[in-house]
Amino acid sequence: MRRALTVPRPFSLAVTCGPVHWTTGRSPRHGWHDGRLAWVGWEGDRIARRIAQQEDETQIDITGDRDPSLDAGWGRAVLGTGIPLPVFDDPVMAAIAARFPGLHPYCDGSVFDGIITAIVGQSISVAAAAVTQAKLAALFADPVPIDGRDYRPLPRPDQLADATDKVIRSSGVTWKRAGAIRFAASEFLAGNLPGDEFARAQPEATVAELMKLPLVGRWTAESVVLWGVGAPNAHPTGDVALLRAARMAYGRPELTLQELDVLAEQWQPARGLAARLLWTDLFGTASVGDDAR
Repeated sequence: MRRALTVPRPFSLAVTCGPVHWTTGRSPRHGWHDGRLAWVGWEGDRIARRIAQQEDETQIDITGDRDPSLDAGWGRAVLGTGIPLPVFDDPVMAAIAARFPGLHPYCDGSVFDGIITAIVGQSISVAAAAVTQAKLAALFADPVPIDGRDYRPLPRPDQLADATDKVIRSSGVTWKRAGAIRFAASEFLAGNLPGDEFARAQPEATVAELMKLPLVGRWTAESVVLWGVGAPNAHPTGDVALLRAARMAYGRPELTLQELDVLAEQWQPARGLAARLLWTDLFGTASVGDDAR
């Protein structure tokens, strides 16, 4: 079924989907091919698929198999359509924002998916994390073919809670991470973790709650709200890729992680959006010519 999704101006699907491009076609959940985003995920107890392509400044063309009335919520949750870039006083950030005016925070779409991606992604590259996510997803879902490639959503909390550490470990995560993922799933099902709307409204309180989980420190918790629900001010302290990006953007090759934390204070209240701009400046956007499937 084909339909249109109205998006705010300025909005660029290619710029927003930079994180899809960074996974270099290894992610199980999404891909970028010939100017189109392919996405799969859980909506209730069903796997949904969407193919999105930007028609003009205010419209995304969507082909999918779910109720079109769910598209606007998907756009807010995954494409971050309700979170625009602010005006930065910092001249370096202002210049980067001027180069990428259509950037919105592309997200996992939920706190729980953010927990999975953050724990899986601890201390490894984006591409390596995507490979592990793919192995994990393959343990729990049948493939969804789109444009000649198989996609799968990340596991649901009930699937992970019912699994053994050994099964989760077979995806390539460590034993400790396998146990942490399963424990987080059980806590989520028990109602002991913040929900998506709470996390969007109170990201700092969400970070504090998440840090009570095993293997979830400050970087992991901030990454959950940054990538899970697109929290505009989340700051993944200690992120080496962000340090690399800031060193390049500011022309400060000796910048330390501690100095980066101080620098980030001038991006308040949009440290998370500033981080996305810096990563985009370093790693690039998705584009019509890309074939990262």
